[in-house]
Amino acid sequence: MKTNSTIARIRNLVAKAMLAGMAAGAFMIASPAKAQAQEIVVGMRAGGPFYGPRAGFGFERRQEFLRREEFARREAFLRHEEWLRAQRFHGRYGYR
Repeated sequence: MKTNSTIARIRNLVAKAMLAGMAAGAFMIASPAKAQAQEIVVGMRAGGPFYGPRAGFGFERRQEFLRREEFARREAFLRHEEWLRAQRFHGRYGYR
């Protein structure tokens, strides 16, 4: 009789160990992977996403065109101002 109870105890112990192993395996599979981040960053954004001029194609070309256009406009304005000053100073015919 003692051998039967010993075998039953060993069988019971093996069943408990298998149940504990299966529970531990299920827990390991269900748990998330360890985070690899070295720091925590918290941010806040107000409003929707920004689809500004940088998002468009050829933004730099457009900016260069506008810069050159503004430079040409400024040069034309300065040439005209210089002409007006010359008209006031020298008169209509270029001499006093």
